[in-house]
Formats: sequence, structure tokens, C-alpha cells
Amino acid sequence: MNTGEIISIAGLLFTTTAAACGWLWQRWQERTSVRISIVAEVLALRKIAVQRDYHSGLIEMGEQLLAIPEGQRPEASLQVRIPEHYCRVYVANLGKLGYLSPEDAQLVVSFYQYVDSVVQDVTEGGIIYEGTNDPEAFSEAATILKFALEVAQQLADRHVKK
Repeated sequence: MNTGEIISIAGLLFTTTAAACGWLWQRWQERTSVRISIVAEVLALRKIAVQRDYHSGLIEMGEQLLAIPEGQRPEASLQVRIPEHYCRVYVANLGKLGYLSPEDAQLVVSFYQYVDSVVQDVTEGGIIYEGTNDPEAFSEAATILKFALEVAQQLADRHVKK
């Protein structure tokens, strides 16, 4: 092999290695960005729900209805304006959930399933939004919201540095 061939092969190997390293770096950055973004969205939604005290509101309404005899219960409602884009980061990255660890992916999917269930109840067309005299509707929504908040806390425990 002459010097020119060696230089050509070395240049090709260097270029290929640099391209592969660049591709791996970009993939690592994307995975990290997706994980951080989804976790940040979950924690922000948790903070909003806690700050607005939705959980206690649901519990209190259920308890108030339960204290009234069944035949005399008025309809009660809780109407929450939640924008359709409240989970835009999650929706935009559904195809990239594989970037998360299995534990994180399970927590994230569980969180959004729980939250979506409550959102369906307290937005237009939902049983709590439209009004009901059934205390169980409020208690069930409170329980599901509690599950969501617990899952979000587990994510926080895994990712937030103390």
C-alpha cells in the first residue's frame, strides 16, 4: 500500500468516525431533551393542580353532596377551562416515548391517562362539568386526580435534584 492510499483510507475512517460520533451525540441530545421536556410538563401540570387545589375541591364537593339526603341533593358542578394544548409536549413526542426509560415511560403514560380521565369529567360534556348530584362522581375524580399527582411526584423524585 502506498502513502496516498493510506492517507485516503485514514481520511475515510476519520470522516466516518466523526459522522458516527456526531450522529450518536445528536441522538443522545434528543433523548435527553425529550425526557426533560416531558418530565417538565408533567411537573408543571402537577404544580398547577396543587396550586389551584383541584383535589380538595373535588373531595369537598363530594362530601357536601354526601351530607345531603339522597332525594334532596342539588346538582353541583365543577367547570374547569383546560386548553386543548395542555399536554402539547406529550402529544408531540408520543412516537419518542421509547427514548424514556421503561420506568419513566410507564409513569408518564399513567400520569396522562389519569389526567385525561379527570379532564374529561371537568370540561364541557363531562359529568362534573354538566352537573350531577352523585357524590361518587366527585369522589372518583378526586381519587383519579390523586393517582395522577402521586405519579407526578414519583417522576419528580426520580428527576429533580435536591
